[in-house]
Amino acid sequence: MVKLMDMNYPSRQRRCALAALVQPPLWLANSLSTGGLLLLGLLLLNLLNSVSATASVNRESKLNPDWPGSGTMQLYNSSGEVAPPKLTTQVDMQINGWTNRVTVTQSYTNDSEQWLHGRYLFPLPENAAVDSLNMQIGERVIEGQIQPKQKAKEMFEEAKAQGKQASLLSQQRPNLFTAEVANLGPGQTIKVQFSYQQQVDYREGALSVRFPMTYTPRYLPQDYADVDDAAAIHGVSSFEPATADEAANAGNVSIKLELQAGLPLATATSPSHTLTKLADDGDQQQFSFANMRADRDFIFRWQPANGSTPQAALFSQQGQTHQPAAVANQSVAAAQDYSLLMLMPPQSKPEQPMPRDLVLVVDTSGSMSGASMQQAKDAVRFALTSLRPQDSFNVLAFNNDVTALSPQSLPATASNIGRAQQFVAALEANGGTEMGKALDSALPSRYQVPQGVLRQVIFMTDGAVGNEKQLFNFIHQRLGDSRLFTVGIGSAPNGYFMKRAAQAGRGTFTYIGYGEDVATKTVALLEKIAAPVVTDVQLRFDDGTVPDYWPSQIPDLYLDEPVIVSIKQAHGRHSALTISGNVAGQFWQQQLDLTAEQRDSGLDLLWARGQIGALELAQDDSNRDRTEQQITALAMKYHLVSRYTSLVAVDVTPVNPTPQDARQSELASKMPAGWQPPMGNLPQTASNSRLLLLLGALLLLLGGAVCWLSRHPKQPRLAS
Repeated sequence: MVKLMDMNYPSRQRRCALAALVQPPLWLANSLSTGGLLLLGLLLLNLLNSVSATASVNRESKLNPDWPGSGTMQLYNSSGEVAPPKLTTQVDMQINGWTNRVTVTQSYTNDSEQWLHGRYLFPLPENAAVDSLNMQIGERVIEGQIQPKQKAKEMFEEAKAQGKQASLLSQQRPNLFTAEVANLGPGQTIKVQFSYQQQVDYREGALSVRFPMTYTPRYLPQDYADVDDAAAIHGVSSFEPATADEAANAGNVSIKLELQAGLPLATATSPSHTLTKLADDGDQQQFSFANMRADRDFIFRWQPANGSTPQAALFSQQGQTHQPAAVANQSVAAAQDYSLLMLMPPQSKPEQPMPRDLVLVVDTSGSMSGASMQQAKDAVRFALTSLRPQDSFNVLAFNNDVTALSPQSLPATASNIGRAQQFVAALEANGGTEMGKALDSALPSRYQVPQGVLRQVIFMTDGAVGNEKQLFNFIHQRLGDSRLFTVGIGSAPNGYFMKRAAQAGRGTFTYIGYGEDVATKTVALLEKIAAPVVTDVQLRFDDGTVPDYWPSQIPDLYLDEPVIVSIKQAHGRHSALTISGNVAGQFWQQQLDLTAEQRDSGLDLLWARGQIGALELAQDDSNRDRTEQQITALAMKYHLVSRYTSLVAVDVTPVNPTPQDARQSELASKMPAGWQPPMGNLPQTASNSRLLLLLGALLLLLGGAVCWLSRHPKQPRLAS
């Protein structure tokens, strides 16, 4: 039996042996009652589920054994011994107007008596432009340099084999990164420090920043064809919950935040954590968040005082943050200007809202277990209460499959809404996240939206999927006249998927954090998207030329949403920028003076990160090599970590005489707050739970048949 539980045992032989074990012998059938056989069948079903779950976890790790999970430090050697590391994290944020400069310092102490090699995996915001890395070991500080990814990896491995101290920072996903260190001495404390530039988010009159501290296990469909993507994501599709000792070793996170808003504030607070105000010097404020448990995203919001919300803002920077030597000697006239533009178009609520066909899509996969599932159900219920008599609606629930309230949209009558409320109340979290099937049902092919009707699809999910790009392409192909909106549920949603999916769907993204007011957020979203306020936004210079800006296609703007773009231009070439669009069906345009700007830094990093993101989304089999070259060239020029570039730091002096001798240890990630493993097992990709249920039912029938035959033996037929 021990051999059957060994996941290295061939799966086919293991299942055949299990099948032999579960055949009830006649003596057992004779000795058990029908109730006993029923209990036996249930026990066998549970055994099959347990073996399958364990095999699934093992299958994930074998596809990429070097990826233990996001937010962990793994220290390894050939002996396989485990020693828990001690890790503390310090985050320093400097918010200046509409940009946020973040420096993260992870301090790890090696209390062992052996040299160590290590790997640290962590999530970052999806719009983080990571541009610097420092590794401090004792008094030695090693600065990272940008290199093509393969070359950086070769440099790191060579240094590790030679006993040199080295570090490597790489991107696995747009919001998941790895940091590796080599040859850490006994008793040493190392500090891995990296920095990134981030654009501040603005919605509903408030500005905010988000710092992720854990992740939700990702789901990857079995038939996903992108091998590189699959290798990168399989390791974060499952994790084991941390024990009490492991959670203590993982340590907490402390954040120090300095805010220079540039305008009077009404409020400055965090809906996710308790803050302490350190200083308030009018325009500049300082806050601290000490010893935070790393089980949810950190959110900080600040709201301008009434009447002080800017209607337009322009921040500019001359030259690059990381100036290449070849460019540093050029004349000022040849330099580039980088700008960040914010403009609030004239807006008003529509007098007569259009009839709306509202499709509410609820994620009921295993990763939504616990508080996330309850939040999603509450959000759907509040959305249903906002329907008007002229509206129509439908509700879709998905995990491995899609279940619909109705084959087509229903009129928003009291009877239909009551039926939908009962449908939602019965939903439970279990199974995989087949987002593609849900999109196929919500955005049917060749569907024509009726004239005068606003068809809106709202996805309520944690976005725990690994095939994001495949889903973005599907949305782009199927969207038509529909609009797709995403609602991020839970304490650690996949922000990269949520925001890019909404962008592809020409909608908006709303985040409902753990413990936040679901009713207020849901009602505000539905009021906001009652109708688009500004459409067809275009930018051009005073001479009619089109700027080099990101995003290149500005989505429809809804109530209280500004135009925010990153722009690149030759220094001093243009003095004015014209922005135009349609506001409530009327043509609108406004000219902005480019000479009346405020100075800022890191704007070139935001522009380059946006361009790299656009290239990644546009990459397919027909342009893969060319796009890789373009991304690599951009990232190398602006010193950015990307899918094809990494930061690497190598010390010149060998310090470890036996670099191959190291202990193995892994610091477990904390599970997202409010998340509960469904039915005692973690959600697995490509789950075969339905097959196991069928096998369990067949076993029960087989046991019953054996029992009946043993008690009713076949009587011999008498000769006539």
